[in-house]
Amino acid sequence: MDYDKLDGLRKSASIDMSPPEMHGGICSHICFKSDHFEEYMPHEKSDDGASVSVQLVAYRKAILRIIETDSKQLKDGDLGFELIIPGETSSIQERAEALSIWCQGFIDGVGFLLTEQELKIDQAGTKESFEIIEDFTQISTLDPHSINEEVDEELALMELIEFVRLSVQMIYDEFREINE
Repeated sequence: MDYDKLDGLRKSASIDMSPPEMHGGICSHICFKSDHFEEYMPHEKSDDGASVSVQLVAYRKAILRIIETDSKQLKDGDLGFELIIPGETSSIQERAEALSIWCQGFIDGVGFLLTEQELKIDQAGTKESFEIIEDFTQISTLDPHSINEEVDEELALMELIEFVRLSVQMIYDEFREINE
């Protein structure tokens, strides 16, 4: 799904979590075989049992489509998986900040899975995934305000985005191999 469209749905539904943070968290759950996406999904009913707004329903459907699409793309391994972050028409600072937030969402999702489901990512056979998550931690501390609109920095950001995208596929594949 397109970042701008999802962000518009999010805003109309009055959801606080940004698309990059939500998508990073969802992707961590997909990679580590968790089908518990409740923390990323608005409820279908309010606490008092009343129906929720049309905007919340539309946002929920969009998230379900993202989960379905990303799960299929990662399973197929065709490298069609994309991060939900602003596109190239956005400033380099906006894209860098979104990448940082995406990685933080992924790390937060992993942290949740480590505690709630006793996930182990430091075992034999998952060394690469553990190192990638450490890299994601470094990316999550990226200061977008220190980046200039220069060609070298634009290329570096594009390479970083590609690294994260391909790393998600690697984590997915690695955990499928050891858990099957």
